[in-house]
Amino acid sequence: MRSFASAFLTLSLVFVISCATTQKEIDPWLNTISGGKPPEIDITGKWRDTQGSGFFTWGEGYLHQEQNKIRGVIGDYNISGVVSGKIVYLAFLSGGRVYYTARLEMFQDLLTGNYFKANDKEQKRGYPVSFAKTVDPIKK
Repeated sequence: MRSFASAFLTLSLVFVISCATTQKEIDPWLNTISGGKPPEIDITGKWRDTQGSGFFTWGEGYLHQEQNKIRGVIGDYNISGVVSGKIVYLAFLSGGRVYYTARLEMFQDLLTGNYFKANDKEQKRGYPVSFAKTVDPIKK
């Protein structure tokens, strides 16, 4: 029983350290790629993938913007990001690991642009993606 508790604590510590390391790497990268302009938009709200249903869909989630920093969840991914001017830069994380990044622009209630594989740090070979802002129906 002691060895199980010891192994569990060790694995928990490794998981926490790996998550922290990942976040430490993400924030400087986001600030570098974004150029650090002050935000001109606010994307706080509920968002859904416009690709609809199917095998690969991002799903829906909620993003919260505080100054230029973005935090939230879309589908199965935790989101960390920044807004620079009218451009949104996001990192899609799961289990403390970055799986994708995205560079999006806002047009009315639509975020549109490209997502990139995690190893494409310069965001050169992207795939189209868009998210629509959703409004919850008013409850009576």
